Amino acid sequence: MATNTGFVRKHFFINREMQGRYMLTFLLPMLIMLAFFLFTLYFASQSIITTTTKIIKEEIDNKIAVQFQDQQQPSAAAYSLLVRGIKTYIRDFSTDQKYRKALMGSLLWIFGSGIFLIIVQVALLTIFFSHKLAGPLYRLEKACHSVIDGNYDEKITLRKGDEMQNLAGLFNEMIAVTRDRMKTLKGPEDGEIKDGIVSNLKL
Repeated sequence: MATNTGFVRKHFFINREMQGRYMLTFLLPMLIMLAFFLFTLYFASQSIITTTTKIIKEEIDNKIAVQFQDQQQPSAAAYSLLVRGIKTYIRDFSTDQKYRKALMGSLLWIFGSGIFLIIVQVALLTIFFSHKLAGPLYRLEKACHSVIDGNYDEKITLRKGDEMQNLAGLFNEMIAVTRDRMKTLKGPEDGEIKDGIVSNLKL
């Protein structure tokens, strides 16, 4: 006894034109977002270097000013003490709270702006592509309800650029053929013609 293993899809490219168009329209924005993200990382690294250099320079300038503020001609011991102080500061720089705060502020601003722009781009793409699908789907649903209610004059007209143009055309053809059959069955045509139409129906 044969067992039903279910439907297994072997070909993923059913409508190559439509699927290729969607792949291209999704791939290009993704590549743009990737390039933007890489640019953001580069800009963030440059910002970190700039911020770090600026803080170190300011701290060293402050140490020099404090160390030599009352000395017209500093001694070698004073220079030696300054160098030791600078070495200690550089060694402990990674734990400096001022540096951490400035760095976090720069990173949050850069990545926050980048993430916001990416979210806006994804939202716009989602609205654009869903609109090209949601509109035809809504129109098809209304047409189906109209036919269920007995209206066989229904015709679907989609906007240029909408998806499912082929499906809309097939739906219109189906309604037209069904309408012609029903007119034939209700009309005064020969009984053999009617019998031929009924015999071809699968009910």
